[in-house]
Amino acid sequence: MVPCKICGGESRITHRGTVLGRHQATYRMCVECSYWFIDQPHWLEEAYSEAIAAIDTGVAQRNLRLSPLLTSVLVGMFGPDGVYVDYGGGYGLLVRLLRDAGLDFYWRDPHCQNLFARGFEWDGDRQGAATAVTAVEVMEHVTDPVAFVDTCLRETGADSFVFTQYLHDGTADPAWWYLAPEAGQHISFYAAPTLRTLAHRLGMAYHPAGTLHLLTKQKFRKGAFARAVKFHRCLYPLRRRRLPPRWMQDHEQLVRRIRCAA
Repeated sequence: MVPCKICGGESRITHRGTVLGRHQATYRMCVECSYWFIDQPHWLEEAYSEAIAAIDTGVAQRNLRLSPLLTSVLVGMFGPDGVYVDYGGGYGLLVRLLRDAGLDFYWRDPHCQNLFARGFEWDGDRQGAATAVTAVEVMEHVTDPVAFVDTCLRETGADSFVFTQYLHDGTADPAWWYLAPEAGQHISFYAAPTLRTLAHRLGMAYHPAGTLHLLTKQKFRKGAFARAVKFHRCLYPLRRRRLPPRWMQDHEQLVRRIRCAA
C-alpha cells in the first residue's frame, strides 16, 4: 500500500504514463481525499535542469494577470501594510510587479535564479515575520504538500498561504493538460476535498476562489476571500491609491547599498 501524504489514506493506481519522453510514471489517487500524485518521481533532477520548463509559455501572461489580482486581494484581506514572501518566486517577475504596485513583497526560491527582484530576497532577520506567503504555480511541483506549506509558514513566520492551483473533479483523466508529462515537473494534483484535508492537517481554514486559494489561521468571514477575488477589478484602483509604487524607492535603496559596500 502507498499511503496518501496528505491524509494517510489508501491510494490506488489510476494509470501509468511516460514522463519526459522516456521515464515510466505511476499515477495514484487517494480514495479518501482525492489527492492525485506520481509515486516516486525519480527524474526530478533531470526535469529541473532548467527551473522554468520550455512548455510553460504562460509564465509572462500569468504574472501580468496576477499582479493586479493579488494586489487587490491581499490589501483587501490583510491591509496595506503587509509584508509578503513569494515562495517559489522563479525569476522574480511577479515580486517586481507587486513591488511596483506598492506591496512590500520579497522573493524566495532555492531552485531558481532571481533576475527581476534582485536585492529583495527574503531575509527574516531583516524583514521580520511575514503577513502571508504566496505560491504561484508551485503546489503541483511538491512531493509532500503538508511539509511544504508548513515549511513556508515556519520559515517566514506567516499565518496565511495564498496559492494558485487548477483542481481536478475527482476523476483521473490521463489526457488532462495540467499533468504536463512532457516537462516532468508536475507531480501533485488536487481536488477541493484534498485542499480541505490539507487545511485541516495544518490547523488552518480553507477559502477557495476559483484557481486562487487561501489557507489561513486568521478568522475571516465565509466567502470574504471569494468576494475579494470576484470584485478585484473594481476594487483595484481604490487599493492602488493607498499604495505608492516602490520602483524608485527600491532603486534608491539598492544604490545606497552599493555605495556602502564600496
